[in-house]
Amino acid sequence: MLGIFSIPLSAFAQTSEKSACESPTPLAEPWTSWTQSGAVIAGGDSVSAPPLILGKPVMATLRPSAYVHYAVIPDKGAGQGQGGLFTLSLRVPAHVGIALSDAAWVDVVDNKSTVVAADHGHGPDCSGIRKIVWFDLREGLHLVQIAGAPGQEIRIMAADALANLPAPQPDDEDF
Repeated sequence: MLGIFSIPLSAFAQTSEKSACESPTPLAEPWTSWTQSGAVIAGGDSVSAPPLILGKPVMATLRPSAYVHYAVIPDKGAGQGQGGLFTLSLRVPAHVGIALSDAAWVDVVDNKSTVVAADHGHGPDCSGIRKIVWFDLREGLHLVQIAGAPGQEIRIMAADALANLPAPQPDDEDF
């Protein structure tokens, strides 16, 4: 009977946390496709960087950060853990979120300058999204840099904040 008292409280916390996430609720737009995935190997330089497609998550194999040739040296994580480069092409300006499944630093580079993040936060509970960093991006080609990831694999997804939202309906007065 005494054995039950020797189980650390953290074991109970892990059990209750796991059971709370056994049937997570579906994600809202623009993250509905988060659990789908393709597979890519992150680029070690901008030439070998694979494309990210809005709304299409990928499981990315990262490289040791020390072997990634960042276009702009990240403020944090550049010499630590794993990293890699991706491209993102936009036809029109957009408010884009970059979601990651694990801790890491994410930057977007345009014309050899880092784009200032518009916002950041965590993904919904039990979603598998560890963090989301939002950027206001112009149309054209962008370089997405990941640095300081603890593991060799990370799920990454870029999403337009307005993706798949219903189009505004005209008011009856407009007719």
